[in-house]
Amino acid sequence: MTHPPPPPPGDPQYGQQGQQQYGQPEYGQPAHGQQGAYPPQQPGAGYVEPPNAPGAVPALVLGLIGVTFCGLCAPFAIAQGRKAEATADASGGAYGGKGMATAGKILGIVGTVFLVLAVIFVLLFIVLGVFSASVDSSY
Repeated sequence: MTHPPPPPPGDPQYGQQGQQQYGQPEYGQPAHGQQGAYPPQQPGAGYVEPPNAPGAVPALVLGLIGVTFCGLCAPFAIAQGRKAEATADASGGAYGGKGMATAGKILGIVGTVFLVLAVIFVLLFIVLGVFSASVDSSY
C-alpha cells in the first residue's frame, strides 16, 4: 500500500492533516513491529458478520454443561441446536452461528449417550443388588 508523500514544510496545513502522533499507527495499520491479524479496515468498507441465530449460543452452552456436569441438559442442547440450525438455514444468510448450533447439538448427543449409559448402569446396579440380596436370604 503506497502513501502519498507528506506536504512540504512550507505548506500551511503541514502538521495538521495526515500527521500522526509519534508511536501511534495510522488508521487501519498495525503498530510498529506487529503483524496485522486481519486486512486493514476502512470506514464503511468491510465484512460485518451476521448475528448468531437465536438458540445457537444456548445450544453450545447446554451441550458443554450436558457433557461435563449435568447430563440432563444434553437433550435440551439437541433441541436448541436443531432449532438454531434450521433458523440459520432458513434465514438466507441473515443469521450466522450455525457452527455453534451444530457443535451444541453434537455435544448434546454425546451427553445424552452418557446419560443413557449412566441410567443403564444405575438400573443394572440396583437389579444386581436386589438379586444378590434375594439369593443371600434364601440360604
